[in-house]
Amino acid sequence: MGLLGDFIFVIPAQSLKAALLVSLLSVWVLIGIFFYLNYYTQRRYFTIWAAGWLFYAIWLTLGYYLQDLRETDFLLLFRQWCICATATLLFWGSIRFLGQHAKQKLIGLFILFLFTYSYYGAFYLDDYYQIRLPVYVLICLVSLRISWCFVLYRRKHPYIGAGLLSFGFFLWGIFHLLFPFMQRTPEFYSASYLMSAVIQLFIAVSMIILVLEESRKIKNRVINQVFEFQDETDFLKKTVSRTEERYRLLFEQAAEAIIIASANDLKILDLNKTARRLLDVGSVEEAKNYRLQGFCCLDGKQTTQLKNGEDWLNFLSKQKPLFLRQKNGTIVAVELDGSIIDTGGKQALQLFLRELTERARLEQQLRQAEKLSALGQLISGIAHELNNPLSVIKGYIEVILKHHKLNPETRADLEKVAKESDRAANLVKNFLTFAKERSIRKESINVNDIITQVMELRKFTTRIARVNVIYDLDPHLPITVGDPEQIQQVIVILVNNALQAMEKTVSSHCLILRTHTIDKTIKIEVQDNGPGIPPHLEEKIFEPFFTTKEVGTGTGLGLSIAHSIISEHNGRIYYSRPKEGGACFIVELPIVEPQIPILTKGKESLETKPASFPAKVLVVDDEPAVAEMLGEILRLIGYVPTMCNSAIDALALLSQTEFDVILSDIRMPSMDGKQFYERLKLQYPNYVNRVIFLTGDTVSHDTKEFLKATGNLHLPKPFQIATVQEAIEKVIAQVPPPEDK
Repeated sequence: MGLLGDFIFVIPAQSLKAALLVSLLSVWVLIGIFFYLNYYTQRRYFTIWAAGWLFYAIWLTLGYYLQDLRETDFLLLFRQWCICATATLLFWGSIRFLGQHAKQKLIGLFILFLFTYSYYGAFYLDDYYQIRLPVYVLICLVSLRISWCFVLYRRKHPYIGAGLLSFGFFLWGIFHLLFPFMQRTPEFYSASYLMSAVIQLFIAVSMIILVLEESRKIKNRVINQVFEFQDETDFLKKTVSRTEERYRLLFEQAAEAIIIASANDLKILDLNKTARRLLDVGSVEEAKNYRLQGFCCLDGKQTTQLKNGEDWLNFLSKQKPLFLRQKNGTIVAVELDGSIIDTGGKQALQLFLRELTERARLEQQLRQAEKLSALGQLISGIAHELNNPLSVIKGYIEVILKHHKLNPETRADLEKVAKESDRAANLVKNFLTFAKERSIRKESINVNDIITQVMELRKFTTRIARVNVIYDLDPHLPITVGDPEQIQQVIVILVNNALQAMEKTVSSHCLILRTHTIDKTIKIEVQDNGPGIPPHLEEKIFEPFFTTKEVGTGTGLGLSIAHSIISEHNGRIYYSRPKEGGACFIVELPIVEPQIPILTKGKESLETKPASFPAKVLVVDDEPAVAEMLGEILRLIGYVPTMCNSAIDALALLSQTEFDVILSDIRMPSMDGKQFYERLKLQYPNYVNRVIFLTGDTVSHDTKEFLKATGNLHLPKPFQIATVQEAIEKVIAQVPPPEDK
């Protein structure tokens, strides 16, 4: 052996104890490291490996002290058991390290085999290699197994320490395979313990490196998790903040009054805007100074037995209704529902209150709206019935004035009757206008004429109420474009409000109607000398259902409707407080040039042209007076009329006689004008386009839809001679006479 080999492997025999001591100290260092790593990482296999190295330390300790003593069979047996326990525990720890499950029965059988073989070798075998070599071969196999475990671990985890441990346990296994042979030579025997010390220290250092690498990875993973948790926490905080903000918005804007009160003493903790109005408190901070029972009109004897929030909730929910006393002393009736909620770990009551007085007011307004709807239908029916006698009166007067010679006094009297009949017809027309709902219809309008028509309708009311009506109408007011009926409705609303307001005053009543222009705007002012509107209510007067009148005397919809109509006309309506007192509503309408030139209204001509040819006209009306009057008119013009008071009779007459034009009323008993028209389509289709409908009802939706669907001409009652002739001439010009059968 060369110099290098002598330096490495050959150590004098007298140095054996020193080599054993170094190896023993290195093993104890390794044991301490394994126990520390187990305490630091909480991994069970470190404890098992540490126990294996502990038995190995006992084995070295016995070898250290047996240098001065003779080795007996019992000492040999004990040393063999120690080395067997070392092999078993190292093998068991490697299985745990890989996460595999080792059955206790299998481990027990393995230990029994090793201990039995050690006992047999110590007492019955004399050969050195037979006694020691199998055990050391087993330690070698276990070490190689552990080395392979760390190789597999290194493939899954890029740790340098795992690779070093794999190499260290590999050297440890090779060392124990050669140890029995090295033990036979004193020089190599001493060197073997030094080699084991070096390998043990290498394994210990590798373990430290592996744990540090794992700790660093765990630290990085924990840091990443902390950042992820922080991001998630920030997201949750933002979500919670948005949810709270949304809840607060819903809570504050809820139509129902919501109050949150402490479950112990009913001290108000929070309440929304509706609840603050209901209790008449200014702010949440002010409300927190009160307890809810202070607003409730309750019997003190009944509330003395209430001990907690649940008792209060059950008691208040049973009060049907519950009466509340506002801070200003007003008593209001409410319905109450609620539940127990958690607020910051403490119980609280969440109460929902619905004001019954508000519901009653809305129900009253709904009933009033239903009454108005029924009234509109009633007006429509009455107007239709009035139109029939008015048509007769107006028609005969026109016939008399045109075709009879009268003395001047009689003619003057009849002209007065004609004028008053026209006035009555206009009144009926106005009633129909107010009764019907319709979309906005733009045409040329004269605001002064609309005001005059409205006041003509209200003349009787103003005279009875002794209202002095002052007109300050600009005679040069320009024509504009709008819906005349809707503008008329606005004027009626403002005039009615003024008249009702002045009823509360004792002094003389004065109503001023004023029109003038500013820039490109028409201003309409309706001023009264009534009590006016309180300043704190001026901002609410255009809100729907808001009224200062007593229940049953107003719906609170008038000014809201007026505001909507004027807005549709691109104008505005507002309230002004006159210096002399009272109220003044101002309407501003933009001046819009009409697309079609406006013809100046003159006195209607009473003269009619003779008929183009003596057309045969069938008159179908259930009112004999109306039919006879129409027949008289038709004869004067030059037509040949035939009167019929039933649609059924008219169908029978059509089967016998040819007619050029049919004048048919719409409202008739048995068979009305609509059914008559449908029968014509089936039996006499040639007459469908020759029908002119007579009606005093252009309000109802069915009538309007029917007239629109047919496309036929119609004459509204009462009618004039010229209008009747014009309609007949149009039909004759557009549709040729029916062929003879």
